[in-house]
Amino acid sequence: MEQELTVNERSYRLLRLLGKGKGGYSYLAERDGQQVVVKQIHHEPCDYYAFGNKIEAELRDYERLQKAGIRIPGMQAVDREAERIVKDYIEGPTVMELVRSGASVEPYLHQVRDMAAKAMAAGLNIDYYPTNFVVHNGLLWYVDYECNDYSEQWDFEHWGIQYWQPKVRFCGYRDEDYEAVCDFLIELNQKDRTHINWNWARFEWMMEHPEFDKSASSSIGLWRSEGKVVGAAIYDMYFGEAFCAALPEHEALYPEILDYAFRELKDDSGLAVAIHTENTAEIRAAELTGFERIDQKETIMELSLDRAFSSNLPEGLQLREMDQIADRDALEWLFWQGFDHGDDQEAFERSLDPVPHVRRHFNKALCLSATDPSGEPVSHCSLWFHPDTDYAYVEPVCTIPGCRGKGIAAALLSEAFFRAKALGAKKAYVISDLPFYEKLGFQKAQQFTFYRKV
Repeated sequence: MEQELTVNERSYRLLRLLGKGKGGYSYLAERDGQQVVVKQIHHEPCDYYAFGNKIEAELRDYERLQKAGIRIPGMQAVDREAERIVKDYIEGPTVMELVRSGASVEPYLHQVRDMAAKAMAAGLNIDYYPTNFVVHNGLLWYVDYECNDYSEQWDFEHWGIQYWQPKVRFCGYRDEDYEAVCDFLIELNQKDRTHINWNWARFEWMMEHPEFDKSASSSIGLWRSEGKVVGAAIYDMYFGEAFCAALPEHEALYPEILDYAFRELKDDSGLAVAIHTENTAEIRAAELTGFERIDQKETIMELSLDRAFSSNLPEGLQLREMDQIADRDALEWLFWQGFDHGDDQEAFERSLDPVPHVRRHFNKALCLSATDPSGEPVSHCSLWFHPDTDYAYVEPVCTIPGCRGKGIAAALLSEAFFRAKALGAKKAYVISDLPFYEKLGFQKAQQFTFYRKV
């Protein structure tokens, strides 16, 4: 964001971006101790709306709204050459913020209906989307200048009210929402496998991972309908990458979910989201909201379990089921070595998270290690399976450096696949494109491309 914008040779210090609309970017700005809004007209394409000359449209609409008696912020200055305007800043929450927080907007419905009646009497519609309305000292202000010729289809009662009294409610994540999120991810992937890169098992693995920043979990955004989660924005370990999705019947939420994720889950470099290469609707929504494709991909490989499995560990090694709590330290030490952090045990012990990992749906019979004659684990694989799904998810697989290349991990996976198949799994997924998995019979099944907004 620029530090200053000049309007008619007067400089305004920009404080923050308030929002981007179809016609321009609006910034909270300051000059001589007074806070104002500076709007910079943009000429980015919009395939569902035509302005003509945007700066002249702003001035024309401002006059029409004033004559209609709509409560709007005053216009202080216009710079036609730079295509910038300065208007009063109305401080307060937007109606969208009230809706998302769960606060009632009933006290303001009569005010917006009064505006709607005045607009209709003047032959106009205003944009009733709740980001365009601010509550200040109990009064409702329409802070945009956009208006159009009246059409019943787009008036408040036929269009706008659905956003003021939505059936879908936003809420931040709480610990008690854990099962609801798992249920959402299970249902999502039952209906739409273009989100299989995020499934209940990946969520469960991440939530108890030592590197996951639990202190920020309330920033995870959930959209609920009749108590059920129907959409989510979940950061991946840290801010800067996020998963965004809605159930197919609520796909209209996706742009709002993306917008929330960008505002709340970005880091200093912005936000990246992975979108299936064939999900054209989500790609289009991302591009329309300022996300651009980057050179980063994620591959999902798939293995049919409709085959026989046999596992033979090398001589001297024993198969052992691992308990995520009782065997936690042994597993973490194996992961430390297996993921190439070295063999300094003191450094490993300093890194240990003192909180035990609780895997709520994890099956110990699918958590398998190979141990040497001393009982020390040298290789490991975990599979995740839920009876409401038809797939197993592979996470993680590793072998300590000195034991690689002996077929140990392949033998463990074969045994795990045999067990998952017996539980009802029809296929297995892994997020990888390594030749190791191809040798086991996995095939590249789905590709995801990352899109970033800064």
